[in-house]
Amino acid sequence: MDELNKAGKSLSRLKNVRIVRLPPYTVASYHYIGENPESNVGDTMCGFLNDTKLYDLKPDARMFGFNHPNPSPDREHYGYEDWVTIPDDLEVPAPFVKKQFKGGLYAVHSIIFGNFHEWEDLHNWVKNSDKYEADLAPEGEEIMSGCLEEHLNWVYHNHLGWPEEFESKWQEGDIAGLDLYFPVKLRK
Repeated sequence: MDELNKAGKSLSRLKNVRIVRLPPYTVASYHYIGENPESNVGDTMCGFLNDTKLYDLKPDARMFGFNHPNPSPDREHYGYEDWVTIPDDLEVPAPFVKKQFKGGLYAVHSIIFGNFHEWEDLHNWVKNSDKYEADLAPEGEEIMSGCLEEHLNWVYHNHLGWPEEFESKWQEGDIAGLDLYFPVKLRK
């Protein structure tokens, strides 16, 4: 029976977690609380990308997002915030806010868009790690405890679009993946 329990525990652990150190970034941030916050934030950020021609200025731009605040039975609406990395000297018009992200160490797991239940798997991976432990933000659940979702290919897709043969794959989630970033530090 012990063998079976060990096998089950091994199978339930993520195998493809990698440890990544994100450098500091200057970001343009947009935050919205209300109905469909991800769509609202994504549409507004898409306008910013196109208006600034950000991909021409910074072809390595990256997009991160997180719940802000998290969904809760205590409130009618939750919020979402997106950050896109920008050149340090870029002017950021309202309603966007220029912020400095300090960077940090993260346990990272890739998912296909929509598989958000895998956040729990990543949390369990960190909790059970012999080498790393959680390094959660002091703001806690208000900002997903410092966890981030990196929207892979999003900046490129919204600036240049996909070739037509890829568009259906984008819509199906084959290309629209996310990296889930869980803040960690070395276990003491």
